[in-house]
Amino acid sequence: MAVAITMSAKRMAVVLAAHGEAETSGFFENYQVSLHTLQRASEVIAVPAPLRHFISFSSSVRKKIGRKTSGSPQNPLTRLQARALQAHLDATCHDVSFEVIAAFSASAPGVEVVLEERRGYDGVIVAPMAPVDNAMSCGLLCKHLSKRCSPGELARTRVIGRLWTDETLHRAYLDYLLGSGQALPDGPRERNALMLLFHGTLVEDRNGAPPAFHTGHAETVEFARRLTALIESDPRTPWGTVTTAFLNHDVGGKWSAPSFDEAARMVIGKGFRHVSLFAAGYFSDGNETQHRESALSAIEPSVRVETIPCLNDSPHLIACLAGRVVAASRQILAFSGDLKGRSV
Repeated sequence: MAVAITMSAKRMAVVLAAHGEAETSGFFENYQVSLHTLQRASEVIAVPAPLRHFISFSSSVRKKIGRKTSGSPQNPLTRLQARALQAHLDATCHDVSFEVIAAFSASAPGVEVVLEERRGYDGVIVAPMAPVDNAMSCGLLCKHLSKRCSPGELARTRVIGRLWTDETLHRAYLDYLLGSGQALPDGPRERNALMLLFHGTLVEDRNGAPPAFHTGHAETVEFARRLTALIESDPRTPWGTVTTAFLNHDVGGKWSAPSFDEAARMVIGKGFRHVSLFAAGYFSDGNETQHRESALSAIEPSVRVETIPCLNDSPHLIACLAGRVVAASRQILAFSGDLKGRSV
């Protein structure tokens, strides 16, 4: 159903809320990003302030000792996503004026600052830039909005969630992997494997109890199952098997299984000679998704390994996000009584 908006253009902010990572190898920037990350985490898990500073300091020192020469591509990629979404909305929506902004939870510009600066807009739409919701992303965002916004402002605000259930997103993944000119492996399918990489989550604390906060683990497992079934059932797929691997931090208790190392050894042990890595649990490449090829090759150098980039600013993801943004804007306008005309 198409909706015609017969009104003067309304102004809406679209905030792409990504985690945010250090863009350079500079000690202070890495320290600040790490500290911001831990400060946010401490709102969900108790992390004493001295420990936050110690971890941030030591991780930044390790990067310097390791002679890391560049930063993460995540923030520049999120800005590319914002520009691509802005162009898409400008070209397709003429009765609503959208402003798309990239914002970050651990680096500048901060999500909370960006939201505060746009409280006077006719609508605010927040898109957490990950397919699965959890307490660290949507949870903290919604908590912030509920504290800072009046009832009227909340009525004009939408947080896009549960993207992992969106069949349009599933199709975007499939078309990106199989129909967009990716360098796919050739040869017998039974020799090729695809590893879908997802952000690991804590499943048990050190006492063996489930985490006391929403980790998104069950949703991630179901998301992985749906993507796997979709890819395996497509006649175009060049992979004889599709397997899941979790990128874990291995602190605080038991994490998701199988880990990347466990999944890699399983794939190698089954005799696959060509392995494609795709970080399906992330919308943009960053520290966690990079350099996985070398880790797998170190286990078995004779296996050919390639990385398929994240969706990043691909038209597949941008079109999916645009659809959700437009739907959210219609909800806001309908709720405020500004949606006058409808056409089919």
